[in-house]
Amino acid sequence: MASKRLKKYGLEGAAKMLIIVGFLLLLISWIAGTYYFGLVGKPALFIVPLAFTCVLAVLLLVIKYRYALFEKYPYLMNLPSLFYRIKERKGKDNQSIAFSMIFTVHALVIAFLGLLSLVLTISVGSSIKGSSASPFLYTYFAIIAILILSVLLQYRRIYIRFAK
Repeated sequence: MASKRLKKYGLEGAAKMLIIVGFLLLLISWIAGTYYFGLVGKPALFIVPLAFTCVLAVLLLVIKYRYALFEKYPYLMNLPSLFYRIKERKGKDNQSIAFSMIFTVHALVIAFLGLLSLVLTISVGSSIKGSSASPFLYTYFAIIAILILSVLLQYRRIYIRFAK
């Protein structure tokens, strides 16, 4: 697999939109942190947006250099077995399209991490401001559950398109 060069396809439109949404949510998280910092003056409010900014930047680099990473270091990539199932039966072009579709999942994770950053920043800010427990406890679980379900549905979409 690593000896072959894949035809390079761009990201799907949905993946591009998810990346934009993720970074917009992260920007709103920074704005919320700044708002709460103005109210309570605690620089710790910027820890959550900073951590999520680093994670999103790494994911964005992986998405941008996905072909180079896969061709040079295939053992670093954790791809579904679907990619290997279409190797011989579907041809090189479909293999490249499926590879590009798989990275829509990474874009989905970027969007959900942006949302989680926003919720965590608001939660920390409201907890510091009001000295009460976080009102967002169940929201964290819901976001993570929806993310897991969305990833599984995305892999199912790829499977239906290419594995049959």
